[in-house]
Amino acid sequence: MRQKKLLGEIGASILIIEDSPTQAEDLQYLLEQNGYKAQTVPDGQRALDVLAKDLPDLIISDIIMPEMDGYQVCKHIKLGERTKQIPVILLTSLSGSEDVLQGLECGADYFITKPFDDKYLLTSVERILLSRRER
Repeated sequence: MRQKKLLGEIGASILIIEDSPTQAEDLQYLLEQNGYKAQTVPDGQRALDVLAKDLPDLIISDIIMPEMDGYQVCKHIKLGERTKQIPVILLTSLSGSEDVLQGLECGADYFITKPFDDKYLLTSVERILLSRRER
């Protein structure tokens, strides 16, 4: 667990794309309590606006959102020259095999279904950030 502590100390930044204010706030709180810097936006278009100015270390996105769904956002991120290296976790209540396949096809690095276990999510975030850092 020392590795997670190190990531928290350096304040890895995470962009949360979630249209539910309650879920966005809960996720932001969980991440911040574990040493990460978390920012939330309510939809995909606002996420792309943020990414035009600032690049986070990781993105966690819901799939079902107004205006632009998580699959579309992920495709934009993975096709962007500046953003393609940012890991993306798709976090959703969808769990059918076709949903997971579509998530992988759009370039998502990880797919986690809701409701999720806090420890599992934190372990996944840690693993992805450590892997990215080692590259």
